[in-house]
Amino acid sequence: MEEKLKILILEDVQFDAELMEYEMRREGISFISKRVETEDEFTQHLGDMDPDIILVDHSLPNFDGVTALEIVQERSPDTPFIFVSGKIGDEFAVDVLKKGATDYVFKNNLTKLVPAIERALNERLELLEREKAEKELKEAYAQMEIRIEKRTQELSEANQRLLGEIAERKVVEEALRESENKNHTLLQAIPDLMFIITEDGTFVDFRAKDEKNLAMPPEEIIGNKISQIGLSTDDLKTAQDKIKKSLETGTLQSFEYQIPLKSGLFYYEARIIKLNDFEALCIVRDITENRRAEEKINKSLKEKDVLLKEIHHRVKNNLQIVSSLLSLQSRYIEDEGTVEMFKDSQSRIKSMALIHEKLYQTGDLTRIDLSEYVNELVSDLFRSYSVNTYLVKYNIESRSILLDINTAIPCGLIINELVTNSIKHAFPHDRAGEINIEVNCIDDNFLLMVKDNGVGFPENLELENIKTLGLQLVTSLTKQLEGNIKLNRENGTGIRIEFKEEACQ
Repeated sequence: MEEKLKILILEDVQFDAELMEYEMRREGISFISKRVETEDEFTQHLGDMDPDIILVDHSLPNFDGVTALEIVQERSPDTPFIFVSGKIGDEFAVDVLKKGATDYVFKNNLTKLVPAIERALNERLELLEREKAEKELKEAYAQMEIRIEKRTQELSEANQRLLGEIAERKVVEEALRESENKNHTLLQAIPDLMFIITEDGTFVDFRAKDEKNLAMPPEEIIGNKISQIGLSTDDLKTAQDKIKKSLETGTLQSFEYQIPLKSGLFYYEARIIKLNDFEALCIVRDITENRRAEEKINKSLKEKDVLLKEIHHRVKNNLQIVSSLLSLQSRYIEDEGTVEMFKDSQSRIKSMALIHEKLYQTGDLTRIDLSEYVNELVSDLFRSYSVNTYLVKYNIESRSILLDINTAIPCGLIINELVTNSIKHAFPHDRAGEINIEVNCIDDNFLLMVKDNGVGFPENLELENIKTLGLQLVTSLTKQLEGNIKLNRENGTGIRIEFKEEACQ
């Protein structure tokens, strides 16, 4: 009977889990599954169930897929881990693939789920087989070393005995032949190419189970040198240096190289170990498929980086268009209050567009330097509201903190609202003063503070009771960041916001 796949599903929506199971059954997969929703359930069934594959949603009410991935990477790194989500973005997908996720599938395209599972299982099987082969090679190599040392010892003892015990020569020779036969049988079981080479790179013996990986006909190898097999100048120098170092120090040396064969360009890994004072054993493994897989993954990641950069550029352009449309529309409005609302909306859109512009301009497509962003944002607000900088000045105290886009956008909007509020209300009738902005880290917390020495916040108003859109937006965004907000009425108005931030750790 075919053994059923054990599948652990981290999903808080029963219907979504049932859709996954339906798709797998429809494709003929035989499996047993368990759906969990919390970290405790996930950790327990990861140990009890020992799943063959794990399917997770990226976000649950009390748990998340990234934390689940970290747990699996620590406890069972070889288990295939696939994100199945309806909200995952390209930048998030690239990030989790770098962290060790096997694949990702969108919930609105579950027809790709089974192919993703099959790919993951095949990759896992290949990995296990490769690890098994490497283990067998190491064990075989260790046995070969032991047998070589044993044979050397036997030969040394035999030579001593031969001085006075010629009669025992046949017994010793027979033992030697038996040892050689065993070593030969052992070597035949190893799939890698094996060469015995001298210090100057001359081949004195070789074994090839599959001759397709040989750079020249088998009958031409012995007596030729490694310089004649088609190595590049750099690879040839590396090989010669490794052979020399192995013979001098007796240590294992390894390097990778490439050779153009009739069927294409092939990549190999060579391991060199000293056999005696004049010869070294070189074990060569074909790693072409691994290299091509790595190149394919790297190419895919580069393509996704280009796509993310283009997305940020287009989002920035679209936001700028919306800002320009608001500006044009406001010219046809006579009511000053409505014009002011348009202008406030325009500044909010500009604060978000500036973030996407920064992400597009820098090499890091997911994080921005908040210090540079705040300086440019505040400067733009002073120009936008035509602030008389001889009367009202601003000071910015900040350090270089890299925030991801999910935190940077709320912070940018908060700064925009608080600075705009100070510009519009703190200094009436050409009153002079200054606005101080601080962005910093205090232990593991991120600190954002905007303070002015203007006329001050009305005594009869509290933050939680304010009906203006701007300060309601500040309060809402602070809750989104899971932070706390405090109002300081001393010598003007100061608003201090703190929240936990990974970039401060």
